[in-house]
Amino acid sequence: MGASRDGVIALPLKFSLKLGAKQETQVAVKKLLDDNMIHSSSTSSKAEIAIAMMVQTTSLEEQIASLTAADGNLLKHVQARDDQLNKLHDKFQSTPTLNEFEEQDFSVECNTSKGMHVSTNGFISIEHVKNTVNEAIAKTYETRGQAFKSYVKPYTKRIEQLRMPNNYQPPKFQQFNGHGDP
Repeated sequence: MGASRDGVIALPLKFSLKLGAKQETQVAVKKLLDDNMIHSSSTSSKAEIAIAMMVQTTSLEEQIASLTAADGNLLKHVQARDDQLNKLHDKFQSTPTLNEFEEQDFSVECNTSKGMHVSTNGFISIEHVKNTVNEAIAKTYETRGQAFKSYVKPYTKRIEQLRMPNNYQPPKFQQFNGHGDP
């Protein structure tokens, strides 16, 4: 039993922290009280007993079990995320990069144009680029000339139908030299 101090006996109460263990706790407390009454009647001193009961708590074993289950769930979650990351990494590695796409497009362009000579580094000579640009410009002018074989008026039909007075003279901007009044 505990030490007696000012009529209060400190009892070593054994509580089970399980929710369903209320009856076990009551039995243990009654046993300790009975032992205390016998002890206190023999010492003929008044004893005050303070009983504390914990409600809605879990035992240490249950807490460890719940933490172990939570740890297992977290481990599964992390494992699933790792699998997803590995799949994405593999997918990323399997897709061609931008440079590979450019090389594929470049090789297609090289094959379609006639006589294009590309070095092993992927460079084209400046003269070849100039020739290609000149050919493209010449082709655009040739197609424009072929489309308009007849005369095209520079003004719209509305302006062409505009009537001017018989004595109208257009302004003579060419005669102004930039000094003085016109």
